[in-house]
Amino acid sequence: MRQLFLPGFPEGAERIGASLSILRKDGSITYFTGNDNYFSHQEGDRNSFRFAITSLVANGHVRAIDLEKSSLGLRHRTLMNWLAQYREHGASSFFTNKQPQRKRRIMTNEKEVECTSLLAKGHYPAEVARLANIGESTLRKAIARGQIILPVTTVVPGVSQSPVSTKACRSRDDAEAAKEIGTACTRADERTAAAFGLVQSATTRFEACSDVSFGGLLAGLPALCANGLFSGIDRHLKLPTGFYSCLHILLILGFMALARIRRPEGLRHVPPGELGKCIGLDRAPEVRTLREKITLMASTGNPDAWIKELAKAWMDDDPDEAGYLYIDGHVRVYHGEKAKLPKRFVSRQRLCLRGTTDYWINDALGRPFFCCFQSPHQRTGRCHH
Repeated sequence: MRQLFLPGFPEGAERIGASLSILRKDGSITYFTGNDNYFSHQEGDRNSFRFAITSLVANGHVRAIDLEKSSLGLRHRTLMNWLAQYREHGASSFFTNKQPQRKRRIMTNEKEVECTSLLAKGHYPAEVARLANIGESTLRKAIARGQIILPVTTVVPGVSQSPVSTKACRSRDDAEAAKEIGTACTRADERTAAAFGLVQSATTRFEACSDVSFGGLLAGLPALCANGLFSGIDRHLKLPTGFYSCLHILLILGFMALARIRRPEGLRHVPPGELGKCIGLDRAPEVRTLREKITLMASTGNPDAWIKELAKAWMDDDPDEAGYLYIDGHVRVYHGEKAKLPKRFVSRQRLCLRGTTDYWINDALGRPFFCCFQSPHQRTGRCHH
């Protein structure tokens, strides 16, 4: 078989693959295929370098994987991009200076006028960016460099212009208050007056705050009012003079239900100052205080009459829903020794254990009309509306 040529490589050249060698000497770079001088260019000539490497790959003198493993360290994707450019636009495309494309101006004079007018109407920058169909970062950069002037807030005489507190500032103030009365107890004057019986309860006062944890619970306040949670509390529920009123306790319990906090002990994992801002106070009650208030409301008031009034109001408002009742039974396992209660099947444990069964009767919307339960010391059932 006839051999086409005898491979030979110049002295000092770097061998790449089977037939390519690169020689760097006297400020120039020369590419050899075997003994033949394939191409040469000056060091630093990036365009010529790209052309030489691409043409060598396109003509089959070297493989892309060999170039990746060499000291050049060219990536396979980069080589494929050069090769696609060589095949589509030719060798001259490597030596053509590309004119930088000028980006289209986004914040035009018309956009400036539109954004300024929207800000003057009281819209927030995020809302203005959405209405003007531009990016929020673009708008804020224009405001930062003075291209768009924010409107000056007018001070109305007699109206307090309190600054909006941030979460970091509130956390610092709550920690400072812990050194005196307690965590987040910032209304020291009202708490002192409540301790001496000078006021019936603390005044509900909402403050300007930003980034409040559990602040979304306020969106469910209309639903709690529509269900009649606060109706009749002045007639059926009572609390002695103190910082928290019946309204505050019921509001906390309603917000706990919306936040999926099943027990008062769950409040230990909630910042009391943040939850207190949702009820218009400095902080939410702690677990012991909340349980004491619930016990006093149940003992001094008439919660049975309040529940009957709520159930009657729900039935009168929607009699069609009251025609279909859902009965839900819950077994409470009895671990005492004073009574020998009959055994009942506990589905969670798949066992028959001694305990009592509570039957909750709800309508189709889940509103509890009444419940029937059995006392641990009695075998007769009692019905509570």
